[in-house]
Amino acid sequence: MKKVFLLLAFNLVFFSITYAQIKWGIGAGPHNTTVIEKNNLQGWDQQYKGNFTPFGSFHAGLFSEINISKNTNWAIQPALLYTNKGRKFSKSYDSTKSFINDTSSINASWKINYLELPVNIIYRIPLTKKVRFILGGGPYVSLNLNSKTEYEILNASGERETFNNKMATGDAVNKYQKLNWGISALAGFDFNDRLMLTANYSRSMSDFYTADYGGSFKHQLWGGTVVIWLTASKTTKIKASQKDSDGDGVPDKLDKCPAEMGTAATNGCPDKDGDGIPDNEDKCPDVAGAGGLVGCPAPDRDKDGIADSEDKCPDMAGTAKYNGCPAPDSDGDGIKDDKDNCPDIAGTAKYNGCPAPDTDGDGIDDDADKCPLKAGTKENNGCPGIAKNMLDDINKAARSILFDVNSDNIKASSYTALDLLAEILQTETELKLEIEGHTDNTGSVRLNQVLSGRRALAIKTYLVKKGVATERLTASGFGSENPIADNNTEAGRSKNRRVAFKVKY
Repeated sequence: MKKVFLLLAFNLVFFSITYAQIKWGIGAGPHNTTVIEKNNLQGWDQQYKGNFTPFGSFHAGLFSEINISKNTNWAIQPALLYTNKGRKFSKSYDSTKSFINDTSSINASWKINYLELPVNIIYRIPLTKKVRFILGGGPYVSLNLNSKTEYEILNASGERETFNNKMATGDAVNKYQKLNWGISALAGFDFNDRLMLTANYSRSMSDFYTADYGGSFKHQLWGGTVVIWLTASKTTKIKASQKDSDGDGVPDKLDKCPAEMGTAATNGCPDKDGDGIPDNEDKCPDVAGAGGLVGCPAPDRDKDGIADSEDKCPDMAGTAKYNGCPAPDSDGDGIKDDKDNCPDIAGTAKYNGCPAPDTDGDGIDDDADKCPLKAGTKENNGCPGIAKNMLDDINKAARSILFDVNSDNIKASSYTALDLLAEILQTETELKLEIEGHTDNTGSVRLNQVLSGRRALAIKTYLVKKGVATERLTASGFGSENPIADNNTEAGRSKNRRVAFKVKY
């Protein structure tokens, strides 16, 4: 899709150059960018989403404007820009309520530098002879030049730690995409063909980042741009020696309205409604009509776009397919027959009017079935029950996993249990595994938190190397916050130093 957008943009530009008016300029402006992130992380909306804020930066580069028709109000505006995008994160912690009791705040930023090619189609509305209002929009393609993250951690004692990391590009997990594409829109004013001021909005349609926890990541930008045109428009249609008082591209000797900006199609006269009938001959200049009705539209009582003379239901809005009548709904599912792939069976919009399928035939449709390819029960949301012997094997494996002291290195004696666990997961391909790391209360809370997380991650990494898909595994460290025994005794602390597994479909 990215290649298609890029090819389309270049084709629009070079196709238009062959017969169009062209001018060049430079421009720049400030903008705010943020990231539209959607994921299924627990607690995202309540604990983290609100801590992300827009990132302020700028864009600058070369602009051109290409008239694409005899009607000089339409044009293409390609540009080549340097654009900086990203977002910021800021969070403070109350040491009395947080397990990270030696951290006061975390500030971070994500910065991505792009070389961006937007191609906007614009329409210009003359306000005066020298001022035009501009509306436009179109696609853009961005090339990732480089990207980095910056972290600043302030601990309770006032010490600061900073980290700068360059992020790699590619299609793998935890990498930024090399290409990103999206759509943009603008509105503003053009002054005397020399200065343009616009407000801009853009949103990416493709993900620019691939996270190990899934989700989507889209850029969003608001900003403004000032463009100074360095060259006046040059035309292949009109010689410079021919006078054109209103600047509409039609020389005065051919212009029936030389003092008013118009179009070549209407011999230089304005046509506000664009129906091909000049305003001075149009009895309905603000509403597109037909020549036989002197520029006025045919009567259409129900406003469905079908003239009353051809409308079998002139008082009820309908469609051309049904001769001006509304489309029927034979199965009563709220989806009209013209959009219903199963017009005689009640269904849902998701399946274009057809009922939801039940692939495994267990009586639970695929929308509600968490195991749509394996017959199960309603109590397990369409999944089969997890066998007791399998759960016993998994729990036994958890008890057999040991680590080096104060380390995330897995002892070699644990490999047999982990290999058995990997074999179970490769056989039961629809099972998902939650890996939990726990410690006793010896040492600092922060170190225990980090160590338990690293141990859980080490187990996940081992299973992935054994062929288990990473999206089926989650690894979390809980430190000492969930003891199962008394931390005041060595026996209790030994029980609390553990790895726990939770399986689910």
